[in-house]
Amino acid sequence: MKALTYSFTHSGTAPPSLSLVELPIPKVKEEEVLVRVHYAGLSYFDVETSQGTRNRAIKSALKKTAVISGIEMAGIVESDGKRFKAGDRVLAYTHIFKGPFFHAEYVAVAESNLAVLPENATLEGAASIVGGALTALNALERVACLEAGSAILITGATGSVGTAGVQLATHLGAEVSAVCHSSQTDFVLTQGALQAYAYDQKELPPSQHQFDVVFDTAPSLSFSKAKQYLKPAGKYITTMPHLDVGGFARSLFSRQKWGYLMEYNADAPRMERLRTLISEGAFTSVIDSVYPSDGAQDAFTHQLESGKRGKILLDFRDVQD
Repeated sequence: MKALTYSFTHSGTAPPSLSLVELPIPKVKEEEVLVRVHYAGLSYFDVETSQGTRNRAIKSALKKTAVISGIEMAGIVESDGKRFKAGDRVLAYTHIFKGPFFHAEYVAVAESNLAVLPENATLEGAASIVGGALTALNALERVACLEAGSAILITGATGSVGTAGVQLATHLGAEVSAVCHSSQTDFVLTQGALQAYAYDQKELPPSQHQFDVVFDTAPSLSFSKAKQYLKPAGKYITTMPHLDVGGFARSLFSRQKWGYLMEYNADAPRMERLRTLISEGAFTSVIDSVYPSDGAQDAFTHQLESGKRGKILLDFRDVQD
């Protein structure tokens, strides 16, 4: 099978090289099934790896597995398991540190990390939803405990997590304000936001506009910067807690709270909750672009550009020999 992998021709902090290589099809262990990957998403976690920010961890991981990028995908089951059967259309999310990773034609996946696609979902659409939706689901339902009528501000509102956050918050009955690129303000209003602010034009909500939750998906704020927008008992949630450790310390002495999530793995209940929400129409697919697997480097570069709308996907259906 063809798969993406990294290699190092240097030492230090320089980025690794990314290439498409030939590897054996993985063997299936107990409580796993083999899945033929159709579409795999590209995440900021993947891009951080490609930039050299995790070189030590990647060099260590390469001793065990060649495929170390790709944490979300959709495909078709190739082998029978206990819960899933060959032919099932599935979506999947993996352990972001341990894998297995999905930028490959085939992957052996634990059944607990899978869910059957609802009939109203396509493989392409599901791959664009799963990572952002799981993150938004845990941020808004578990961490924020968002309720109908709550006011929420979402930054990075047209990235994959931000778009899912806007859609889910709207589905839950919240009043959504969004921060995004000026080219995307009209779009984010179609996703359910009531107000949209353009960060590249230095637009932010007026200070008198207070929120129950600030969901910083970009992230472009910090707990200190977000405090002015939070109600007295409001909560700031970041997707990258390592960038604002000081915010956590300051929140210990404040009624306003600092929350975080690192969506490092999935389990059967969360995957089933995601499947239910997709079937209910809470999430709709927003695809920025689809790249062939041999164009992965261009996809990684595009992930770093501003003004994206939704998820960037890699297409593994027809890998060229």
